[in-house]
Amino acid sequence: MHFLEEYLINEVKPALGCTEPGAIAYCVSLAVKYLAEPFESISVMTSKNVYKNGMFVGIPGTGEKGNEFAAALGAICGDSSLQLEALRSCCKDSVEKAREMIGTERVSVKCDTEQSGVYIEATVKGLAHSVRVVIKEQHTRVVLIERDGKRIADEGEIINRDSFDFSIDDIFAAIEEMTEGEIDRIHEGINMNLTIAQYGLEKIVLPKESSRSCESKSLGYKIRKYCLAASAARMTGAPLPVMSSGGSGNQGIVATLPVALVGMHFKKSRRSIAQAVAISHLFSGYIKSRLGRIAPICGCVTAAGTGASAGIVSLLEGSRRKMEQAMITVLSNTTGMMCDGAKESCALKAGLGGQEAYCCALLAMDDLGIDSAQGFIDATLEKSIDNIQLLMNKGMTEIDNTIIELLERRR
Repeated sequence: MHFLEEYLINEVKPALGCTEPGAIAYCVSLAVKYLAEPFESISVMTSKNVYKNGMFVGIPGTGEKGNEFAAALGAICGDSSLQLEALRSCCKDSVEKAREMIGTERVSVKCDTEQSGVYIEATVKGLAHSVRVVIKEQHTRVVLIERDGKRIADEGEIINRDSFDFSIDDIFAAIEEMTEGEIDRIHEGINMNLTIAQYGLEKIVLPKESSRSCESKSLGYKIRKYCLAASAARMTGAPLPVMSSGGSGNQGIVATLPVALVGMHFKKSRRSIAQAVAISHLFSGYIKSRLGRIAPICGCVTAAGTGASAGIVSLLEGSRRKMEQAMITVLSNTTGMMCDGAKESCALKAGLGGQEAYCCALLAMDDLGIDSAQGFIDATLEKSIDNIQLLMNKGMTEIDNTIIELLERRR
Protein backbone atom coordinates (compact mmCIF):
# COMPACT_ATOMS: atom_id res chain seq x y z
CA MET A 1 0.00 0.00 0.00
CA HIS A 2 1.22 3.50 -0.84
CA PHE A 3 2.59 5.32 2.23
CA LEU A 4 0.21 8.30 1.94
CA GLU A 5 -2.80 6.04 1.46
CA GLU A 6 -1.90 4.05 4.56
CA TYR A 7 -1.32 7.24 6.54
CA LEU A 8 -4.68 8.70 5.54
CA ILE A 9 -6.51 5.48 6.42
CA ASN A 10 -4.93 5.24 9.86
CA GLU A 11 -4.39 8.86 10.87
CA VAL A 12 -6.96 10.96 8.99
CA LYS A 13 -10.38 9.59 9.84
CA PRO A 14 -13.85 10.86 10.82
CA ALA A 15 -14.47 11.52 14.51
CA LEU A 16 -17.72 12.46 16.23
CA GLY A 17 -17.06 14.90 19.03
CA CYS A 18 -13.84 15.15 21.00
CA THR A 19 -11.60 12.16 20.31
CA GLU A 20 -10.80 11.38 23.96
CA PRO A 21 -14.38 10.70 25.14
CA GLY A 22 -14.95 9.18 21.71
CA ALA A 23 -12.12 6.75 22.35
CA ILE A 24 -13.52 5.95 25.81
CA ALA A 25 -16.91 5.19 24.24
CA TYR A 26 -15.23 3.00 21.61
CA CYS A 27 -13.23 1.11 24.23
CA VAL A 28 -16.30 0.46 26.40
CA SER A 29 -18.47 -0.53 23.41
CA LEU A 30 -15.86 -3.09 22.37
CA ALA A 31 -15.83 -4.54 25.89
CA VAL A 32 -19.64 -4.82 25.87
CA LYS A 33 -19.50 -6.60 22.51
CA TYR A 34 -17.30 -9.34 23.97
CA LEU A 35 -19.17 -9.56 27.28
CA ALA A 36 -22.06 -11.31 25.47
CA GLU A 37 -24.48 -10.72 28.36
CA PRO A 38 -26.19 -7.68 29.91
CA PHE A 39 -23.65 -5.41 31.60
CA GLU A 40 -23.98 -4.42 35.24
CA SER A 41 -21.11 -2.00 35.80
CA ILE A 42 -18.36 -0.13 33.97
CA SER A 43 -14.99 0.96 35.30
CA VAL A 44 -12.52 2.93 33.21
CA MET A 45 -8.95 3.98 33.94
CA THR A 46 -7.27 6.52 31.68
CA SER A 47 -4.02 8.41 31.36
CA LYS A 48 -3.92 11.94 32.70
CA ASN A 49 -4.00 13.33 29.16
CA VAL A 50 -7.15 11.44 28.13
CA TYR A 51 -8.83 12.15 31.47
CA LYS A 52 -8.12 15.89 31.26
CA ASN A 53 -9.40 16.23 27.71
CA GLY A 54 -12.66 14.44 28.43
CA MET A 55 -13.68 16.06 31.71
CA PHE A 56 -15.73 19.00 30.46
CA VAL A 57 -16.18 18.55 26.73
CA GLY A 58 -19.61 18.11 25.10
CA ILE A 59 -20.85 14.69 23.96
CA PRO A 60 -22.44 15.14 20.50
CA GLY A 61 -26.22 15.26 20.38
CA THR A 62 -26.73 14.71 24.11
CA GLY A 63 -26.43 18.06 25.90
CA GLU A 64 -24.10 16.33 28.37
CA LYS A 65 -20.38 16.47 29.06
CA GLY A 66 -17.62 14.33 30.47
CA ASN A 67 -15.89 10.99 30.62
CA GLU A 68 -18.58 9.23 32.65
CA PHE A 69 -21.27 9.99 30.09
CA ALA A 70 -19.00 8.85 27.28
CA ALA A 71 -18.38 5.55 29.08
CA ALA A 72 -22.06 4.99 29.91
CA LEU A 73 -23.21 5.79 26.38
CA GLY A 74 -20.49 3.56 24.95
CA ALA A 75 -22.07 0.66 26.83
CA ILE A 76 -25.68 1.57 26.10
CA CYS A 77 -25.63 2.54 22.43
CA GLY A 78 -21.99 2.39 21.30
CA ASP A 79 -21.13 0.72 18.00
CA SER A 80 -17.51 -0.44 18.13
CA SER A 81 -17.39 -0.91 14.35
CA LEU A 82 -17.59 2.90 14.01
CA GLN A 83 -14.53 3.47 16.23
CA LEU A 84 -14.33 7.23 16.94
CA GLU A 85 -17.92 7.63 15.72
CA ALA A 86 -19.12 4.94 18.13
CA LEU A 87 -21.86 7.21 19.51
CA ARG A 88 -23.37 8.04 16.13
CA SER A 89 -26.66 6.28 16.96
CA CYS A 90 -27.05 7.87 20.41
CA CYS A 91 -30.63 9.07 21.11
CA LYS A 92 -32.62 10.73 23.90
CA ASP A 93 -33.54 7.38 25.43
CA SER A 94 -29.84 6.42 25.60
CA VAL A 95 -29.06 9.66 27.43
CA GLU A 96 -31.73 8.96 30.05
CA LYS A 97 -30.35 5.46 30.61
CA ALA A 98 -26.85 6.89 30.95
CA ARG A 99 -28.03 9.38 33.57
CA GLU A 100 -29.61 6.53 35.51
CA MET A 101 -26.42 4.44 35.37
CA ILE A 102 -24.30 7.33 36.59
CA GLY A 103 -26.84 8.21 39.28
CA THR A 104 -26.72 4.65 40.66
CA GLU A 105 -22.89 4.71 40.63
CA ARG A 106 -22.55 1.91 38.09
CA VAL A 107 -20.02 3.94 36.06
CA SER A 108 -16.55 4.88 37.26
CA VAL A 109 -13.84 6.77 35.36
CA LYS A 110 -10.56 7.38 37.17
CA CYS A 111 -7.20 8.86 36.26
CA ASP A 112 -3.89 7.01 36.52
CA THR A 113 -1.43 9.89 36.90
CA GLU A 114 1.46 7.55 36.13
CA GLN A 115 0.11 6.99 32.60
CA SER A 116 0.61 9.64 29.92
CA GLY A 117 -0.27 9.92 26.26
CA VAL A 118 -3.18 7.79 25.05
CA TYR A 119 -4.15 5.06 27.51
CA ILE A 120 -7.66 3.74 28.20
CA GLU A 121 -8.52 0.60 30.15
CA ALA A 122 -12.21 -0.33 30.31
CA THR A 123 -13.61 -3.20 32.39
CA VAL A 124 -17.26 -4.14 31.88
CA LYS A 125 -18.89 -6.64 34.25
CA GLY A 126 -22.03 -8.74 33.90
CA LEU A 127 -23.51 -11.28 36.32
CA ALA A 128 -21.26 -14.11 35.14
CA HIS A 129 -18.43 -12.59 33.13
CA SER A 130 -16.15 -9.58 32.78
CA VAL A 131 -14.24 -8.14 29.84
CA ARG A 132 -11.24 -5.84 29.90
CA VAL A 133 -10.11 -3.83 26.85
CA VAL A 134 -6.97 -1.70 26.67
CA ILE A 135 -6.25 1.04 24.13
CA LYS A 136 -2.73 2.45 24.05
CA GLU A 137 -0.67 5.00 22.11
CA GLN A 138 -3.35 5.74 19.49
CA HIS A 139 -7.05 6.42 20.05
CA THR A 140 -8.17 3.28 18.22
CA ARG A 141 -5.12 1.05 18.82
CA VAL A 142 -6.50 -1.90 20.77
CA VAL A 143 -3.68 -3.85 22.42
CA LEU A 144 -5.68 -6.18 24.68
CA ILE A 145 -9.10 -7.82 24.86
CA GLU A 146 -9.44 -10.07 27.88
CA ARG A 147 -12.53 -12.09 28.91
CA ASP A 148 -12.57 -13.55 32.43
CA GLY A 149 -8.82 -13.07 32.61
CA LYS A 150 -8.10 -14.88 29.33
CA ARG A 151 -6.73 -12.99 26.36
CA ILE A 152 -8.84 -12.91 23.20
CA ALA A 153 -7.25 -12.33 19.81
CA ASP A 154 -9.84 -13.06 17.16
CA GLU A 155 -11.86 -11.21 14.50
CA GLY A 156 -8.92 -8.93 13.84
CA GLU A 157 -9.88 -6.73 16.79
CA ILE A 158 -6.38 -6.60 18.25
CA ILE A 159 -4.71 -3.78 16.40
CA ASN A 160 -0.96 -3.52 16.86
CA ARG A 161 -0.23 -0.84 14.27
CA ASP A 162 2.95 0.93 15.31
CA SER A 163 3.23 4.69 14.99
CA PHE A 164 4.31 5.97 11.61
CA ASP A 165 8.02 6.73 11.35
CA PHE A 166 8.85 8.89 8.36
CA SER A 167 11.20 11.66 7.29
CA ILE A 168 10.67 15.04 5.69
CA ASP A 169 11.91 13.58 2.40
CA ASP A 170 9.22 10.89 2.70
CA ILE A 171 6.58 13.61 2.97
CA PHE A 172 7.55 15.26 -0.31
CA ALA A 173 7.98 11.95 -2.09
CA ALA A 174 4.45 10.93 -1.07
CA ILE A 175 3.00 14.22 -2.32
CA GLU A 176 4.57 13.81 -5.73
CA GLU A 177 3.05 10.33 -6.06
CA MET A 178 -0.50 11.21 -4.97
CA THR A 179 -3.21 9.07 -6.50
CA GLU A 180 -6.73 10.09 -7.43
CA GLY A 181 -8.04 8.02 -4.53
CA GLU A 182 -5.84 9.93 -2.09
CA ILE A 183 -6.95 13.24 -3.59
CA ASP A 184 -10.60 12.19 -3.15
CA ARG A 185 -10.00 11.25 0.48
CA ILE A 186 -8.34 14.60 1.22
CA HIS A 187 -11.28 16.49 -0.31
CA GLU A 188 -13.72 14.35 1.67
CA GLY A 189 -12.05 15.69 4.81
CA ILE A 190 -12.07 19.27 3.53
CA ASN A 191 -15.79 19.10 2.79
CA MET A 192 -16.55 17.47 6.14
CA ASN A 193 -14.72 20.20 8.04
CA LEU A 194 -16.21 22.99 5.93
CA THR A 195 -19.66 21.59 6.75
CA ILE A 196 -19.14 21.73 10.51
CA ALA A 197 -17.54 25.17 10.16
CA GLN A 198 -20.66 26.42 8.38
CA TYR A 199 -22.81 24.86 11.11
CA GLY A 200 -20.75 26.66 13.75
CA LEU A 201 -20.99 29.97 11.91
CA GLU A 202 -24.77 29.72 11.58
CA LYS A 203 -25.61 28.24 15.00
CA ILE A 204 -22.93 29.64 17.30
CA VAL A 205 -20.97 32.59 15.92
CA LEU A 206 -23.48 34.69 13.96
CA PRO A 207 -26.29 34.60 16.58
CA LYS A 208 -23.87 36.02 19.16
CA GLU A 209 -22.46 38.82 17.03
CA SER A 210 -24.00 42.06 18.28
CA SER A 211 -21.59 44.34 16.45
CA ARG A 212 -19.89 44.13 13.08
CA SER A 213 -17.55 47.05 13.78
CA CYS A 214 -14.53 44.78 14.20
CA GLU A 215 -15.33 42.48 11.30
CA SER A 216 -12.62 42.23 8.69
CA LYS A 217 -12.92 40.88 5.18
CA SER A 218 -9.31 39.70 5.13
CA LEU A 219 -8.49 36.08 4.32
CA GLY A 220 -6.63 35.73 7.62
CA TYR A 221 -9.73 36.74 9.58
CA LYS A 222 -11.88 34.38 7.53
CA ILE A 223 -9.51 31.51 8.32
CA ARG A 224 -9.62 32.32 12.02
CA LYS A 225 -13.41 32.56 12.02
CA TYR A 226 -13.90 29.27 10.17
CA CYS A 227 -11.50 27.37 12.44
CA LEU A 228 -13.11 28.90 15.53
CA ALA A 229 -16.62 28.07 14.33
CA ALA A 230 -15.79 24.46 13.44
CA SER A 231 -14.06 23.85 16.75
CA ALA A 232 -16.81 25.59 18.75
CA ALA A 233 -19.44 23.38 17.12
CA ARG A 234 -17.40 20.28 17.87
CA MET A 235 -16.55 21.22 21.46
CA THR A 236 -20.18 21.99 22.33
CA GLY A 237 -21.41 18.65 21.01
CA ALA A 238 -22.70 19.34 17.51
CA PRO A 239 -24.04 16.11 15.94
CA LEU A 240 -21.60 16.32 13.03
CA PRO A 241 -18.30 14.52 12.44
CA VAL A 242 -14.99 16.17 11.65
CA MET A 243 -12.09 14.72 9.71
CA SER A 244 -9.46 14.32 12.42
CA SER A 245 -5.70 14.34 12.04
CA GLY A 246 -3.41 12.28 14.25
CA GLY A 247 -6.26 11.37 16.59
CA SER A 248 -7.50 14.93 17.14
CA GLY A 249 -10.53 16.63 15.62
CA ASN A 250 -9.27 20.13 16.36
CA GLN A 251 -5.97 19.25 14.73
CA GLY A 252 -7.92 18.00 11.75
CA ILE A 253 -9.76 21.32 11.55
CA VAL A 254 -6.59 23.40 11.71
CA ALA A 255 -4.69 21.09 9.35
CA THR A 256 -7.37 21.34 6.64
CA LEU A 257 -9.40 24.56 6.75
CA PRO A 258 -6.65 27.24 6.58
CA VAL A 259 -4.97 25.46 3.67
CA ALA A 260 -8.22 24.75 1.82
CA LEU A 261 -9.48 28.32 2.24
CA VAL A 262 -6.22 29.72 0.87
CA GLY A 263 -6.43 27.32 -2.07
CA MET A 264 -10.03 28.28 -2.79
CA HIS A 265 -9.25 32.00 -2.46
CA PHE A 266 -6.46 31.80 -5.04
CA LYS A 267 -8.44 29.40 -7.26
CA LYS A 268 -5.87 26.63 -7.09
CA SER A 269 -6.54 23.28 -8.73
CA ARG A 270 -8.21 20.41 -6.93
CA ARG A 271 -4.95 18.45 -7.01
CA SER A 272 -2.86 21.38 -5.71
CA ILE A 273 -5.21 21.89 -2.77
CA ALA A 274 -5.14 18.18 -1.96
CA GLN A 275 -1.35 18.11 -2.09
CA ALA A 276 -1.11 21.13 0.20
CA VAL A 277 -3.55 19.67 2.73
CA ALA A 278 -1.65 16.38 2.64
CA ILE A 279 1.57 18.29 3.41
CA SER A 280 -0.25 19.86 6.35
CA HIS A 281 -1.48 16.50 7.70
CA LEU A 282 1.92 14.86 7.30
CA PHE A 283 3.95 17.63 8.93
CA SER A 284 1.44 17.77 11.78
CA GLY A 285 1.87 14.02 12.22
CA TYR A 286 5.65 14.33 11.93
CA ILE A 287 5.70 16.82 14.79
CA LYS A 288 3.26 14.83 16.96
CA SER A 289 5.27 11.64 16.47
CA ARG A 290 8.14 13.39 18.24
CA LEU A 291 6.29 15.48 20.82
CA GLY A 292 3.65 12.89 21.74
CA ARG A 293 0.15 12.18 20.52
CA ILE A 294 -1.33 14.06 23.48
CA ALA A 295 1.10 16.56 24.96
CA PRO A 296 1.03 19.24 27.68
CA ILE A 297 1.08 21.88 24.94
CA CYS A 298 -1.76 22.64 22.52
CA GLY A 299 -1.52 20.32 19.52
CA CYS A 300 -4.00 22.15 17.30
CA VAL A 301 -1.71 25.20 17.37
CA THR A 302 1.78 23.76 17.78
CA ALA A 303 1.42 20.74 15.48
CA ALA A 304 -1.51 21.38 13.13
CA GLY A 305 -0.89 25.12 12.83
CA THR A 306 2.73 24.41 12.02
CA GLY A 307 1.79 21.82 9.40
CA ALA A 308 -0.82 24.15 7.90
CA SER A 309 1.78 26.88 7.40
CA ALA A 310 3.81 24.51 5.22
CA GLY A 311 0.72 23.60 3.23
CA ILE A 312 -0.10 27.26 2.64
CA VAL A 313 3.45 28.03 1.51
CA SER A 314 3.21 25.20 -1.00
CA LEU A 315 -0.01 26.71 -2.43
CA LEU A 316 1.79 30.04 -2.73
CA GLU A 317 4.50 28.18 -4.68
CA GLY A 318 7.15 28.63 -2.03
CA SER A 319 10.22 26.42 -1.70
CA ARG A 320 10.95 23.75 0.92
CA ARG A 321 13.20 26.27 2.63
CA LYS A 322 10.32 28.74 2.91
CA MET A 323 8.06 25.98 4.25
CA GLU A 324 10.59 25.22 6.97
CA GLN A 325 10.96 28.92 7.79
CA ALA A 326 7.19 29.26 8.13
CA MET A 327 6.97 26.22 10.40
CA ILE A 328 9.84 27.35 12.61
CA THR A 329 8.19 30.77 12.93
CA VAL A 330 4.90 29.20 14.04
CA LEU A 331 6.74 27.09 16.61
CA SER A 332 8.62 30.13 17.89
CA ASN A 333 5.36 32.07 18.29
CA THR A 334 3.13 29.40 19.81
CA THR A 335 5.16 26.78 21.71
CA GLY A 336 4.30 27.03 25.39
CA MET A 337 0.56 27.40 24.87
CA MET A 338 -0.53 24.78 27.37
CA CYS A 339 -3.38 22.34 26.91
CA ASP A 340 -5.81 22.81 29.81
CA GLY A 341 -8.26 20.16 28.66
CA ALA A 342 -10.84 20.00 25.89
CA LYS A 343 -13.68 22.49 26.24
CA GLU A 344 -15.44 25.31 24.39
CA SER A 345 -12.55 27.77 24.61
CA CYS A 346 -10.38 25.42 22.54
CA ALA A 347 -12.15 27.11 19.63
CA LEU A 348 -10.16 30.27 20.35
CA LYS A 349 -6.92 28.33 20.10
CA ALA A 350 -8.02 26.65 16.89
CA GLY A 351 -8.80 30.06 15.40
CA LEU A 352 -5.44 31.39 16.52
CA GLY A 353 -3.63 28.36 15.09
CA GLY A 354 -5.30 28.75 11.71
CA GLN A 355 -4.63 32.47 11.40
CA GLU A 356 -1.08 32.14 12.68
CA ALA A 357 -0.36 29.48 10.05
CA TYR A 358 -1.48 31.89 7.34
CA CYS A 359 0.45 34.86 8.75
CA CYS A 360 3.68 32.90 9.16
CA ALA A 361 3.34 31.53 5.63
CA LEU A 362 3.10 35.09 4.30
CA LEU A 363 6.13 36.12 6.35
CA ALA A 364 8.15 33.24 4.96
CA MET A 365 7.18 34.12 1.39
CA ASP A 366 8.73 37.54 2.03
CA ASP A 367 11.84 35.97 3.62
CA LEU A 368 10.73 37.19 7.03
CA GLY A 369 10.19 35.29 10.26
CA ILE A 370 12.70 33.16 12.16
CA ASP A 371 15.74 32.23 10.09
CA SER A 372 18.41 31.51 12.71
CA ALA A 373 18.94 29.65 15.98
CA GLN A 374 17.52 31.64 18.89
CA GLY A 375 16.01 30.56 22.19
CA PHE A 376 14.70 27.01 21.90
CA ILE A 377 14.53 27.37 18.10
CA ASP A 378 17.52 25.74 16.45
CA ALA A 379 19.03 25.83 12.98
CA THR A 380 16.61 23.24 11.54
CA LEU A 381 13.04 22.10 12.07
CA GLU A 382 14.22 18.70 13.33
CA LYS A 383 16.54 20.20 15.93
CA SER A 384 13.89 22.70 17.02
CA ILE A 385 11.40 19.88 17.61
CA ASP A 386 14.03 17.97 19.59
CA ASN A 387 14.49 21.05 21.79
CA ILE A 388 10.74 21.37 22.36
CA GLN A 389 10.61 17.69 23.29
CA LEU A 390 13.38 18.29 25.85
CA LEU A 391 11.45 21.26 27.28
CA MET A 392 8.35 19.11 27.73
CA ASN A 393 10.19 16.13 29.22
CA LYS A 394 12.19 18.18 31.74
CA GLY A 395 10.24 21.36 32.25
CA MET A 396 6.55 20.48 31.90
CA THR A 397 6.21 17.14 33.66
CA GLU A 398 3.73 18.38 36.29
CA ILE A 399 1.52 20.59 34.12
CA ASP A 400 -1.09 17.92 33.36
CA ASN A 401 -1.35 16.81 37.00
CA THR A 402 -1.77 20.42 38.13
CA ILE A 403 -4.43 21.10 35.48
CA ILE A 404 -6.37 18.00 36.59
CA GLU A 405 -6.13 19.12 40.23
CA LEU A 406 -7.60 22.51 39.28
CA LEU A 407 -10.39 20.97 37.20
CA GLU A 408 -11.29 18.43 39.89
CA ARG A 409 -12.02 21.28 42.32
CA ARG A 410 -14.99 22.28 40.14
CA ARG A 411 -16.66 18.87 40.20
